[in-house]
Amino acid sequence: MRYLPLTPNDRAAMLSKIGAPGIDALFRDVPKSAVVPLSAFDLPDTQGELEVERALSLLASRNVAAEAGPFFCGAGAYKHHVRPRSII
Repeated sequence: MRYLPLTPNDRAAMLSKIGAPGIDALFRDVPKSAVVPLSAFDLPDTQGELEVERALSLLASRNVAAEAGPFFCGAGAYKHHVRPRSII
């Protein structure tokens, strides 16, 4: 299912259900010093779904599986085989 944004009526119904007067009330416990204004981020202009999907796919293609290189998990963790239990 694709992401479908909420309508203003959807948001109002959800806020009403939990008794919040608005979205800001959901974040009232976040200290003002921890709130970063959106203008502080260097974000690109809006993009369509296809552009975003391509960008995220390109980013994801840079991931490397753990077994593709040295694995320093530590604590005695290593690849091993656990035999299935026999059912009698």
